[in-house]
Amino acid sequence: MNTPPRNPHQHNQAISEAVLAPHGNVGDDDAKNPTDEVSVDLAEHHEALMGAEFKLPANILNQPTLATLGETPFAQDGDAMAHYRIVATEIVDPVKFEEAEAILQNALVLISPRIPDCIHLIEAGRKRGLMIMAVVPKPNDGTKGESTFHPTAEALLDVGMHQVYEPPMGQKFDIVECASNLKTIEAQQNLRFLGVLPCREAAVDFSDILSALLGLTVANDLGLASARRDKGLMKLAVANAGLRVAKYARLTQGDGSDVIEAVKELELQYPIVVKTPRGMGTSDVFICKNEEDAVASSAHIVRSIGPDGRKTQYALLEEFIGGEEFALNLVASPTTPRGVQVTDIWMYHKINTDGTMVNTTQEMVDPHSKVFSELVRYAEGVCRAVGIKYGMAHVEVKADYDEKRNKWVSPVMIEVGARLAGGRKAIMAEETVVGWHPFDAMVDAHCGFPVRMPPSFHPSKKAVQSFIASDKSGVLKSIKGDDFARFGTYHDHVMLKKVGDKVVRAKDIMSFTAYVWFIGDDDDVKRDAQKAREEFIVEVETNGCQ
Repeated sequence: MNTPPRNPHQHNQAISEAVLAPHGNVGDDDAKNPTDEVSVDLAEHHEALMGAEFKLPANILNQPTLATLGETPFAQDGDAMAHYRIVATEIVDPVKFEEAEAILQNALVLISPRIPDCIHLIEAGRKRGLMIMAVVPKPNDGTKGESTFHPTAEALLDVGMHQVYEPPMGQKFDIVECASNLKTIEAQQNLRFLGVLPCREAAVDFSDILSALLGLTVANDLGLASARRDKGLMKLAVANAGLRVAKYARLTQGDGSDVIEAVKELELQYPIVVKTPRGMGTSDVFICKNEEDAVASSAHIVRSIGPDGRKTQYALLEEFIGGEEFALNLVASPTTPRGVQVTDIWMYHKINTDGTMVNTTQEMVDPHSKVFSELVRYAEGVCRAVGIKYGMAHVEVKADYDEKRNKWVSPVMIEVGARLAGGRKAIMAEETVVGWHPFDAMVDAHCGFPVRMPPSFHPSKKAVQSFIASDKSGVLKSIKGDDFARFGTYHDHVMLKKVGDKVVRAKDIMSFTAYVWFIGDDDDVKRDAQKAREEFIVEVETNGCQ
């Protein structure tokens, strides 16, 4: 008998007939022996093995596992509808699952780490289950002296670093080669790099470029990377954002002869500032009282290698800005309320030594005080202008005090750094601000994790750093007054020089003999910081040097 083709959506009738009448086949007119077995491939017809038929409509409605056979909306010649309990199911076409890949180990890269900060960052990474790798562009084989600030690979491994990458000894650091090596390590060791964190000024542009080469999205704006290191481009970006900057000019003549025209063009009066464009601290920064000083300083910078080890292309001439100097430290992350926020402020106290402004002490002040509100808004605007979106930032400004308004006003940027501030400022902030953990925040920000913010950044105690200097140049013969723990508010110290070392009259951040940190009540801390400087006495064999 000819039958019309069946609709592909119609239920196959053979399954119900096989279940209800197991000794007969649908469409077979020949009688079968009752003892013959009927072979039905259930997988070919249905993926459910069914039990007894439901007779009561109420029971049918209450059953979540139900097989309905018979008539369908797709054909008019189906069986009478019947409902059966599903007692088992089977996979008709078994799916071949691929073996799951091993779970990736999240990792963080620290560029040019220093031991004091490194210890805290490693601990923050450990709490987050991160593998920490150090990248050291300029390896120290043990002959570069102070291993705290320029640690060897062995020193980093000793404090808990998991791995250290250094360029082959005798070769210059190549950021592309470094990225290739890190990608190879990432594949071989089943890692997943989440972020790249700069630990000092010279590592800022390396971290931006390495983040891009590793394919990371949690990174600062690469198009503004130069504006975060080159002080000329930095001023341009900040000025373009509508914020005040000092007048400036680039000087390229090796004999400094372009100073005269630049001063005239900018309508400046002496003193002026001449500095290297990619410096750090107060390295190669000169306060020039006259034209002769300015010409000599410019010629020196243009013909020299900069503090970062690169040939200097030009000197930067700037308007001298009066007032007091401040450093504002910030954290940047899209997970914070404002995207970038000031966490602590330090007021610098300096003296002029041989044409350079040299630190004596730096004290921590309250960022929530209205006295500093204009500085806070300005610093946050500077960070946005140069594209700092992740991690820590350090903005140095000068400002004047308005006695009528009882606040600091008219801030002007000196420079901005897209990295953790030096001088253990983060450590001191953690000690004095309740609930603030800057190293945890730094790791979270660079990895794209939510950053935990305290209810307030008001410091519960006064923190001060005292800079201990030698007033002579020569070979250090003896030291008195270096038992800094005798002071009641003493917190920590670092000796940068020892007997037998060469010392110089302090002019930049690394030419001091020692740093000392104090925490306590306001008056006590200031008194101890002053005494630490006054009672520190060195005997120096000058060899004719002054």
